[in-house]
Amino acid sequence: MDEFKSVIQSQEKNEGKGMKIMSLFFLIPVISFLYTSIESQSIGSLFGAGGFLVVVLLLFFLGQFNKIKYNKLGSTPLTLTPSFCTIGSKCNGSIEVSRANFNKVKVLSLTSWKYTRVSSDNYRYEKFWENSIPITLQSMNDKTIIEFNFIIPIGHKPTYKSFFSKNKHHWEVSFEFVESMESITRTWKIPVKI
Repeated sequence: MDEFKSVIQSQEKNEGKGMKIMSLFFLIPVISFLYTSIESQSIGSLFGAGGFLVVVLLLFFLGQFNKIKYNKLGSTPLTLTPSFCTIGSKCNGSIEVSRANFNKVKVLSLTSWKYTRVSSDNYRYEKFWENSIPITLQSMNDKTIIEFNFIIPIGHKPTYKSFFSKNKHHWEVSFEFVESMESITRTWKIPVKI
């Protein structure tokens, strides 16, 4: 039965970690540039190296902020049954939240995104279609399960992420709520086939 399910981690899970790793990756060349600037006693390059160091530190602290924000809700795996959605067929899902009696989410959003390459390294994102999904909450011990089901109407495009394509397409399920005056979002990319 498990081969008909897939567990999808939220997009937010690795955002903070990725920023911190990127900042550490750029830290070594920036420190080298700073050291060379100090050795050559060049004021202009010292200011440039200092500016790069500030950007790297800002990236690190933004990553730390995103990690702290992610940890407020924790891991929220989405289980999809069947393991991919078929256009025109019913798809069931559940999201596990590691909080008892979690009731801040009232509805999920199902969104179809199209992104088109406008230059060699730039994409334009466009919301193609969106719909609300009603949910049912099940509390068990120290966690809450958000259960839902949906049908992607016939006529919509499946997930398409060909590497060389100028037009790409993906689907996502998401929710957002406010806690302690801070917006917390979770987004999962789901596979959709014809």
